[in-house]
Amino acid sequence: MADETTTAMPEEGKAIEKRSGVEDIKALLDAVTIDGDLKGQLDALANAVDEAIEDYRDPKPIESGERLKEMRRWRANVRKVKEPIEERRKASKKRYTDLIKQFDSTIGRITAPIDELDKRYKSLIDEYEARCRENVRAELEAHYAELAPNLVPVLPASAVIEDAWLKPGLGTEKAKRVLEGVVGSLARQYESVMDMEYADEAERAWAVKWWADNRPDDSGEVARAVRRHREDMERVAELNAGYRASRDPRPAPEPEPAPLPPDPEPVPAEEPEPPLGVPRCVRVVPSRPEPDAAEDAATAPQRGYRVVIECATADELRRVRAVMVENGIHGYVERM
Repeated sequence: MADETTTAMPEEGKAIEKRSGVEDIKALLDAVTIDGDLKGQLDALANAVDEAIEDYRDPKPIESGERLKEMRRWRANVRKVKEPIEERRKASKKRYTDLIKQFDSTIGRITAPIDELDKRYKSLIDEYEARCRENVRAELEAHYAELAPNLVPVLPASAVIEDAWLKPGLGTEKAKRVLEGVVGSLARQYESVMDMEYADEAERAWAVKWWADNRPDDSGEVARAVRRHREDMERVAELNAGYRASRDPRPAPEPEPAPLPPDPEPVPAEEPEPPLGVPRCVRVVPSRPEPDAAEDAATAPQRGYRVVIECATADELRRVRAVMVENGIHGYVERM
């Protein structure tokens, strides 16, 4: 073996000598059998492989074309060590795979009569056990009807009797005792549900059915379920009322009232004559509508007037003011 501290590769002649180890490997492979000392044989094969590749374990970087050629030859030598092992592996796999297939096929034919006989026995056993289960079920159903006749319409026997009670090994009497314990508990729960307060009989029937379907351990769960059901029914009633209201026919609209005749044109009130000495250009305009004609003049409330002077000269204003004072008319004159 080359020194590990040097970069020199084994000489080609030496490598060729080491290839003779392949023949030893072939001889060892011929001795390998599944029925023999397989582990010892494979250990000997591993040692032979280690010896065959010993001088090739430390390849160095390639620095020249000549070295490349040598590397290719040495690689071929290493690969040749594996060739007989791989050939033997494939041959052994095919051999034993074919052997296993043949063995399974042959064993299947050999054991076929046994399997057929086993099926016949199983069929007879299953038939007997089925008859036993049906007999036990019939007795339990009759016993259940005697124990709690009021429960039968609510909880049928099929909902109470369990398949585990029908096994032949349990026995009919023991199955009846188990049923009695279960029915006693169910009867107490049923009475508790029936004694609860309900809005009506329909709600009571719903509660009993819910209990029979769910069979809770706590009666408080039934009360909570009834409360949720009541709330749901109230919501449904509200939705139905709204739907019916939306589908009801709408009342016919009332006919429009006949239009009123137009008001008569207002007759303009005659302007009062201005007092003596007041120019004709003075026009007296009431500040509010005149009292109704039917209203008594003596009892009519006093009203204020606004005097409009269209030809407002200073002399005319003085004359209007003098007339007002002479006639005891209180008011004032202002410029517009």
